[in-house]
Amino acid sequence: MFRTIAVGSTNPAKSSAVRALCERAFPGCHIVAIDVPSGVPEQPIGEPETAEGARNRARAALAAVEGAQLGFGLEGGVDEEGHLINCVAVVCADGRENQAWGVRFPLPPAVAARALRGEELGPVMDEVSGRTESKKSLGAVGILTNGLFTRADMWQGPVACSLMPFLHPELYAAS
Repeated sequence: MFRTIAVGSTNPAKSSAVRALCERAFPGCHIVAIDVPSGVPEQPIGEPETAEGARNRARAALAAVEGAQLGFGLEGGVDEEGHLINCVAVVCADGRENQAWGVRFPLPPAVAARALRGEELGPVMDEVSGRTESKKSLGAVGILTNGLFTRADMWQGPVACSLMPFLHPELYAAS
């Protein structure tokens, strides 16, 4: 069905989640991870900005990869109350689009305050945890759960749910 799938990020925590789910959903598909702009601030604040970043990445990835039939955008943000949020957008070459949300959890107050002032969460978490490049592996969720649930794990749920209308188009057809 979908042979070439573009992911609007080269971050392994994001692209590995798309790869893991799409290879199961569409055996034999080819996943292309490409760095594309989100069109939103480095640290999106609130659901609208986070969703816009995911949509922008999905559309840009689809446009950038020749022959792609699906484009994914994955965007992490912080809501106004200091919770981490994450959104996945998927767009199809035929114009269909869908969006799904993942976990929402409270960040430590000092971390949330810095993110809400515009600092990107990844470097803040690196600083407070003594790690480097944590956003490419554990992420904030992995650090705060002591590795029980990693950033790649966090993306798998919304990636799977974003695919629902593409896996069951007969159930999602407009009436």
